[in-house]
Amino acid sequence: MNWNETHFPAAMRSLSHSTRQKAIEIANRLVAQGELTKQEAVMMSIAEARRIARQSLVVNETGISFAASRS
Repeated sequence: MNWNETHFPAAMRSLSHSTRQKAIEIANRLVAQGELTKQEAVMMSIAEARRIARQSLVVNETGISFAASRS
């Protein structure tokens, strides 16, 4: 079962749209690997998506841009 924009775990409701998208992507990947339970995958994906969002925010505030970002 894959999660998507309209069907995702309740624990992801409070995330911003972009952070939720990343958490869904990560959770689906972790579940597909088969090494974690769905609950473990959800918790890990939320933590990782938040870490990525914070890292992105710090980089953007310093004026450094990603190669993939638009100017």
